[in-house]
Order: sequence, then structure tokens, then C-alpha cells
Amino acid sequence: MITHISFDSIPATDVQRARDFYVEKLGLAVGTDAPFGETRWIMLEIPGARTQIHLDHVAAMPEADKPALVLIDDDVAGTVKRLRDRNVEVIREPGPAEWDAQTTYSLFRDSEGNMILLASR
Repeated sequence: MITHISFDSIPATDVQRARDFYVEKLGLAVGTDAPFGETRWIMLEIPGARTQIHLDHVAAMPEADKPALVLIDDDVAGTVKRLRDRNVEVIREPGPAEWDAQTTYSLFRDSEGNMILLASR
């Protein structure tokens, strides 16, 4: 029986810059940061979650017209304000989701240009 997702990979041309973004701007913790061939194997952890985020070194970023990651937050508007205060590019202000009027969501970009969707439960 499948119990959960172990990790999801997020592309990054500069894994150190991406690591710093996710730790300093989003408050994630570093679970693993180890040499891996020509780059590093970096796994990030959301406090209290079982699923990790892997920063996958790529030579060039793929097109980012769809979210690369969806995060759930209890206070989307408050988190977006903190992200803006930390100079994070907000693409869509918090508002009701077209697919569910009880869900609030926002979009922002990480240091690598990935689009991240932040949603309420």
C-alpha cells in the first residue's frame, strides 16, 4: 500500500541559490546537503511534513507556465505579505480559486523562476 510521496523534484540551475531561497524566504529546513557527482543532492523539509523537496540541478530551466510545486498554507494572505517583504516576486495576489470558491490561492516565483502555487485547504 502506498503511504505518501517521498519527494518531489524542483529544477534549479543554481542549487545553492535555490537552497537559500527555500530556507531563507519560505522557512524550510535542509534535510540533506551532500556532494552528488558534479553538483549536490539537496533535500528540503517542510516542518511536520513527510514529503521532501529535492533541488534537481539542470543546465537550463524548463518553461514555467504551470506551477512546479503546490504548497498548502493556513494563512495565504499573511504568507504572501511576508514573501513580498522578502522581495519574492508575487505573480497573483491571494484570492478565491476558480476551481473551488472556498480555496484561496496565490502564485509566486522562486529564485530559479519556478512558479509556486500557495493555497489554503
